[in-house]
Amino acid sequence: MGDKTKIMGALVLGAIAGAAIVKLLDTEKGKEFIESAKEKAQSTADNIKARINSLESELAELLNGEKESNTDNHA
Repeated sequence: MGDKTKIMGALVLGAIAGAAIVKLLDTEKGKEFIESAKEKAQSTADNIKARINSLESELAELLNGEKESNTDNHA
């Protein structure tokens, strides 16, 4: 098989797989799956944001404590 034949075969298989996925996701179970995935993604994003905020607060506290200790040492 030549390279062009392999590429065409891969494109055809990709198109068939894409069409099958679209058909599957268009069913009721597919829609439920999409909704579940969206909820999980939103929950994960919320958890990440909360963790980032917590780390920012911890870092600010550490930096403030370091600044206070530095000013105490220079006094």
